[in-house]
Amino acid sequence: MPGFLQPKLYIQHRVAAIALYRALLSRCSSANALQNEERTLLHNAIRNKFRQNRKLQSSRQLGLVFKAGYEVLSHLDASQTLNSKSVDALKTLIPSLPRRIVRSSSRRRHTKPQLDPSAKDHGAVLPPEKALLNVRPYAKTNGPRHVPILASANGIPFLRIKKPQPPVLSRVIRQALQRRIDNFHDRILFLNYWIPLSNHEDEWDAILKRECGFVEKDTRKYGTFDPLWVYQVNIAEQANRAAHEKDIKKATETATRMTELIDKETELAIQEGQKIVRGRKTKPIRDRWLK
Repeated sequence: MPGFLQPKLYIQHRVAAIALYRALLSRCSSANALQNEERTLLHNAIRNKFRQNRKLQSSRQLGLVFKAGYEVLSHLDASQTLNSKSVDALKTLIPSLPRRIVRSSSRRRHTKPQLDPSAKDHGAVLPPEKALLNVRPYAKTNGPRHVPILASANGIPFLRIKKPQPPVLSRVIRQALQRRIDNFHDRILFLNYWIPLSNHEDEWDAILKRECGFVEKDTRKYGTFDPLWVYQVNIAEQANRAAHEKDIKKATETATRMTELIDKETELAIQEGQKIVRGRKTKPIRDRWLK
């Protein structure tokens, strides 16, 4: 399995894991050499161990858990023929399993709390004309003016105004981070998988053309142009790169607008007679450090 690819995204790994999981459950249900209670405990242990190890990424740990699973599967197959060694191995294994592993995996169902329909929906998204960067700074405020603080969530700028953080802001940050992570994973796949694969396909087409005189192309779509596999992959990789650069540019522009907003809010707060503390309240930044 390629080192740059997560195991859960590798088709061969998923097929092998699902096949082993189904085989273990099937053999466990038909193990007549075990008692009903023993079959139930082993069934629960299989389900809980697979759920516990579903996010493993270490090649060494994956090799160990697959080896253990195939050993149990071989004992279950041998127990069908009443093999005494396999039956004894299973009867010795089941009592030694931890209680949390053989416990029934009944999931807790959390009831969704009933929301008051008259209460304000804090997760609602404001229209663009009421967005924070479009309405602030306010000319007048009823109470003391709260100057926002510019913060960064892994390179995504946002303004911290009050605590707790609004759910809509948390959702926007999570979506932006997930979009950036997906974009990065796609770029890794393009550079390490799709582009090398398309180059190999183009080399194979060149061999066919040189040795057999065979050229595979669709003249209705491309005319006399001989399309290459790497051509379309490069277009997709360039689109991925352009999307990444667009996100970076948008984040930079947003941070610039937020900085200008903070400067205006600070100036208005000073005019209103407020004392602005730069940095933390316990460790304020001195003026000579700002020069």
